Amino acid sequence: MNRIAIFAAAFVLSMSMAQALAPAGTASAAAVPTTFITVNGDGGARVYDGVGAILGGGGNARYLEDYPARRRASILDYLFKPGYGAALQLLKLEIGGDGNSSDGSEPSVEHTRGTINCHAGYEFTIARQALAINPDLKLYGLQWGAPGWVGSRFSSADITYLLHWLGCAARNGLMISYLGGWNERDNGTHARWYHALRRALNAAGYRKVQIVAGDGLWEYASSPDVAILGAHNNCGYPTGIAGARTRCVSTAAARASGKPLWGNELGRMDAGAQPSCTVPCAPAMDRAFVREYVDARVTGALEWPTIDSMPAAVLPYENRGLLTADQPWSGSYQVNAMTWAFAQITQFVWPPTASNPGGWRYINSASGFLRGKRANGSYVTLLRSSRDQWSTIIETTAGVTRPQRASFTVKGGHGLASKTVHVWSSNFSFTTGGPRQWFVRQPDITPVHGRFTLTIKPGYVYSLTTTSGQGKGTAASPPAAGLRLPYRNNLSAGNNGEPTMLAAEDGSFELAACHAPDGSTTCTKQTTVGRPLLWGDGPPRHPYAIIGSNWANYAVSVDVMLPRAGSVGLLGRYHAVSASEGTFNGYVFDVNTNGTFMLMLSKGGTAAYTQSGQQQIISPRLTLLAPGKVPFSPGTWHKLSLSVSRTTITVRLDGKRLASLSDSTLKRGIPGIEVGGWYPAYFSNLNVTAP
Repeated sequence: MNRIAIFAAAFVLSMSMAQALAPAGTASAAAVPTTFITVNGDGGARVYDGVGAILGGGGNARYLEDYPARRRASILDYLFKPGYGAALQLLKLEIGGDGNSSDGSEPSVEHTRGTINCHAGYEFTIARQALAINPDLKLYGLQWGAPGWVGSRFSSADITYLLHWLGCAARNGLMISYLGGWNERDNGTHARWYHALRRALNAAGYRKVQIVAGDGLWEYASSPDVAILGAHNNCGYPTGIAGARTRCVSTAAARASGKPLWGNELGRMDAGAQPSCTVPCAPAMDRAFVREYVDARVTGALEWPTIDSMPAAVLPYENRGLLTADQPWSGSYQVNAMTWAFAQITQFVWPPTASNPGGWRYINSASGFLRGKRANGSYVTLLRSSRDQWSTIIETTAGVTRPQRASFTVKGGHGLASKTVHVWSSNFSFTTGGPRQWFVRQPDITPVHGRFTLTIKPGYVYSLTTTSGQGKGTAASPPAAGLRLPYRNNLSAGNNGEPTMLAAEDGSFELAACHAPDGSTTCTKQTTVGRPLLWGDGPPRHPYAIIGSNWANYAVSVDVMLPRAGSVGLLGRYHAVSASEGTFNGYVFDVNTNGTFMLMLSKGGTAAYTQSGQQQIISPRLTLLAPGKVPFSPGTWHKLSLSVSRTTITVRLDGKRLASLSDSTLKRGIPGIEVGGWYPAYFSNLNVTAP
């Protein structure tokens, strides 16, 4: 290279560096629209409480317990490991209530009053594993439904139930930091109940458990018993749907109360960030996080759901969560863009911990909208309580079409002006971004006299920090593979008392002692006793569970036994319509101890029965395809079979064909088992084969 070329290259390099580090107000900085941000290390306002996700709300994590241990560990690392992936700081657990609460049902620890099983369900197990990965994780308990003996919401019996659940958490080695009332069922008139709950918690030794209320609104600002005020979807529903116009809200009374304010459910955001995702997509989480504070002074946020780990393509709320893990048979999983949207927050600021009890505080003067306009994007800055570290998160995730600059001036604190600034970014643009551009470390910045500028591109999230320890996980998923026929499940083994891959949609299906026809001494039993206190409304409900895959043509069979009068059956080509209301599309083959059977088409509806199982109630959306009489008595094992082959639907009892007919309404869907009412039934030896 000749001298002229060397001089030219040096000149270009020096000009580039001058633009990147240009002091505020210079001509080069003014060439691009610029926002001036002063990080004052002697400031600090509200304390940051953390960002996390909701594990419950309907069986969303049901398949996680069935993953091979090695793959499950990788998934959990992406969710909870500091400096690796989403690094969740808060985890809301569902207090199982035996009824569907969105995409499924989770078993109660106390189906009947006084009979407590602290090993029911998977929530405690996942929480233990999460805490082993991140001991600073804070746990939060909330109920969507409750077993029938509780009687009603906000009752004294319900307080008893919550205390028993807390006792189970303690026996599982878990400390619950936060406790709510009822998910989205609080109208703001239950201050007396929260007072009674507070007294009961104190008396039982749970003084450190803080009450969060209400779960959906800000109405308890004046309650001395409620420590944290929460609201759902306060940045729009779905969260961030307004794009560049996204505005988060809280009430004046809530802000004036001095209590922490939380967006304790931000939901219905697509897990991805690609052209096919359903807006609002994953980067809406970052947009909401920043504006929660800028607009509403909200200092804690939880996204729903944590993970999509449930039967695929048949349930209502899919393609959400930080990871998708719906193939326990192959061990395959997918790390979604939502993981990296979280990482842009949680790997840079932390709530109070034992090692840093002061936590991090927001700097109001260094938080706002780029160039003062909502449409340009937003930013928020936080300062470690020791005043020796700071972080800023900037988002241009919606509506921004041209590059901008942020010009920083850092001062005060303990040597903040001279600290190196590390930069991580995610390009969440649908047109230019992609997984390789999510959570990427950029070149460090060395401020000059505490000053530097950064170019901000449209569709990006940037995290600037003086801290270290950030990282992007490296574990790789094995290839995905469909679940092939034939499929056999003896329904006699599983984790946490639940049979492998059986996803309860209403009621509870747990492993129990039995004497099955094939010699098995463990079967699957429907264990909900009496109609539970349900979260969702709608037509009459009954217990059922699904298993397998979204196949088109198959024959499903299972051995069944009813210990008392009632009915039991099979489902074919199931697709949920509104799982929380018990409505679905599917073929239902139900056999009753009164000596009758019914083959039905459920089209957005369902069937229900009296507690005795004798009176059949058919929803208006349920079509009776074939009725008949059969010998079917309680206390005896029988084999049921339902075949769906193109348009031919065939049902059998103990090998004898009862009906075969043609119906072309439903083309494909998952198999399942069902019980006509809220009473016990036993299942064993399930097989799905080609028809």
